[in-house]
Amino acid sequence: MALFRKTLRKLSQGLSRTKQRFVGSLRSLLAGRQINEELLDELEAVLIQADIGIASTGRIIADLQAAYTQKRIAKGDEVIEFLKAELKKYWPPSDRAVHFADTGPTVVLVAGVNGSGKTTSVAKLAWLFKQQGKKVVLAAADTFRAAAVEQLSIWADRIGVDIVKGSGSDPGAVVFDACDAAKARGADVLLVDTAGRLHTQDNLMRELTKIRNVVARKV
Repeated sequence: MALFRKTLRKLSQGLSRTKQRFVGSLRSLLAGRQINEELLDELEAVLIQADIGIASTGRIIADLQAAYTQKRIAKGDEVIEFLKAELKKYWPPSDRAVHFADTGPTVVLVAGVNGSGKTTSVAKLAWLFKQQGKKVVLAAADTFRAAAVEQLSIWADRIGVDIVKGSGSDPGAVVFDACDAAKARGADVLLVDTAGRLHTQDNLMRELTKIRNVVARKV
């Protein structure tokens, strides 16, 4: 557990540095400038580069333009506080909490591109939920990467939670067994680790659909 806490501490420090760089770049861009189309274009680029997302960035810029037109803000120095308020409005506290199922296990399917930290994130979620008094089961459904099952098994042992592993290469079968195990053991949460994939890989995206359908039938 000491190693796990050390990992979480390093992650927190890394996120703090990322936040400082992002806010620093915003302050450098906005300081002492009047709001105009050129500034909004530059701000849009910074937000997209910070992975805010195309849709969210477009919404933020539109709201910022409206606030400027309505004379609620006029200077670049006022934009950061405006952004803070807008982002809080987009993501209210009620949307930030995990909504657990009334009966049976709550299933969290973790998916993403290769190397994005899915397996480690599953371990962090398992630790968090266990600290909250939840009974957790892990499903090692990344049957593609050779070390994935072993890595998740190590985390499960360190955290002290159950893990379901398959003997074949079918992630759907692993999730099928994991759903049965989670229900039989009275688990509150089933965390499913999956193989990395891009949205352009049709066969792997269909595999995710299959996994989701298995969960829908079993839980």
